[in-house]
Amino acid sequence: MEKVCVTGAGGYIASWVIKLLLSKGYIVHGTVRDPGNEEKNGHLKKLENAGERLHLSKADLFDYEGLCAAFAGCNGVLHIASPVPGILKLDDPQGLGGLGFLIDLPSPQADDAF
Repeated sequence: MEKVCVTGAGGYIASWVIKLLLSKGYIVHGTVRDPGNEEKNGHLKKLENAGERLHLSKADLFDYEGLCAAFAGCNGVLHIASPVPGILKLDDPQGLGGLGFLIDLPSPQADDAF
C-alpha cells in the first residue's frame, strides 16, 4: 500500500483529503500539533479504515527534523497545514525553521507550467 503524509491533518480541508485517501486504500501519516487532543483530532479516528491505516504524529511546521521524520517512508506529501497566525515573521526567513527549505526551492518557469 502507498503511504502519504498530510500536514495539518486536523483541519477542515485536510480531513476531507484524508477521508478520500483512506477510501482509496492509502496509508496516511497525518501531522497535527497535538495528537492527543480529541477535540481537534477525534473526528479523524472515526473515519472508515482510520484504525488500520491512519497514523497521527506531532509535527511543527517550524521544525525541519520533525517534518522529515513525519515524511519518512512516505511516497508523497500533501502540504495542507498553515502556520498559526502571529508566529511567522516574514521579514526573518531564518525564523521559518522547517519551512525555510521551501523558500530555497527554485520558482517554476513559465515554460515549465502544466
